[in-house]
Amino acid sequence: MTRLLWNVQSRSDLLRPARFAGRAEEESLRRLVGGLLALVGYRRSWLRPVEQWEPREGGTHSVFSSLAHHLLANYPVPPVMHSAWFAGSGWWAYRQRHWFRHVGMGGSLRTAGFPIRLTKRMAYEFSLAPAHFDIGFALRWAQVRGLGGSDTIARVVASTRLGREFFGEAFWTSVIHLFLRTRGLDPAHVDLIVEYLNHQKFVQRTIIVGEDTEISIDPPRPDLSIKGCTVTSLLRRAEEWKAEQRPEAPERKRFEWNRSEIREYQRAEDETRAWTIRELLDSDDLAAEGKAMKHCVATYTEFCVRRRSTIWSLGLEGPEGRRRLATIEVDPKTRTVVQASMKCNEEPDEPCLSLVKEWASREGLTVEC
Repeated sequence: MTRLLWNVQSRSDLLRPARFAGRAEEESLRRLVGGLLALVGYRRSWLRPVEQWEPREGGTHSVFSSLAHHLLANYPVPPVMHSAWFAGSGWWAYRQRHWFRHVGMGGSLRTAGFPIRLTKRMAYEFSLAPAHFDIGFALRWAQVRGLGGSDTIARVVASTRLGREFFGEAFWTSVIHLFLRTRGLDPAHVDLIVEYLNHQKFVQRTIIVGEDTEISIDPPRPDLSIKGCTVTSLLRRAEEWKAEQRPEAPERKRFEWNRSEIREYQRAEDETRAWTIRELLDSDDLAAEGKAMKHCVATYTEFCVRRRSTIWSLGLEGPEGRRRLATIEVDPKTRTVVQASMKCNEEPDEPCLSLVKEWASREGLTVEC
């Protein structure tokens, strides 16, 4: 870092106090130093010694751009991609810097590995994106522009979460196409519609089952499609959804599901007590089992509702009540015992495992735990 800073200070006015006189400028200085630190992080990939750098005249962006090109690029990189060096740390920042290096070494924008597949037109628009855009914002802006959208609509769409998040791209592309097909689209409605659709299709919900067990379940409409929808109909639903929003507080719910085809188990231990394996048939039962056994079986609620899993409780029943000993998961499709655990997720002991195997043998189940 010292080597880079010394050369930057001696060869340019990039870090000179005259550039950073006020409070806003101090923030710019911190941002600039962060960018220089990011360049140092890639020093093993530097193509040329920093001592050979000849700064370009101009503003801060122009000078920094010439430094980044000198160190890491053989070919021109679109101005917007220099924001990669100011993106902080973490996975997203790493990806952006990888894209800069890919293009700087002569790679195509279309093969850089962007989260949006760019057409030739989109790549062209991206290359022209203003330097002050973030890369994520620029990608979404270029996509909309490449699909024929105006600069205004492109900026509006990129200003929503779609300029910061990149998943479910096939779905969001269909939404963008709908926006572009709508004559007289009011830009003020775009963000609300995007927020509504994201909540319905992608946002997991936190609910309470049992007395106080919080679990996450699927979004309200994970299979949501906008086929046959109009912006008007989506806006109406979005406004209704917004009006119903309440302060974030988990909702209490109880889910029930039908008994499976697998039969329960009972074997006498003595005249007053019996070993039993009971199927748990609602979310409150799962929560009670998880609380008593100190494990997370309540999170299997959705799997049970969708019949992807069945959960069973092995216990010893007598006049004093029922003592839980192990929790068992069975895949109803393959009729396989996939796991069994005692309190705190400990492996089942020999007596419990013997009972599970006996029950499985009676019911024609395969045991893989």
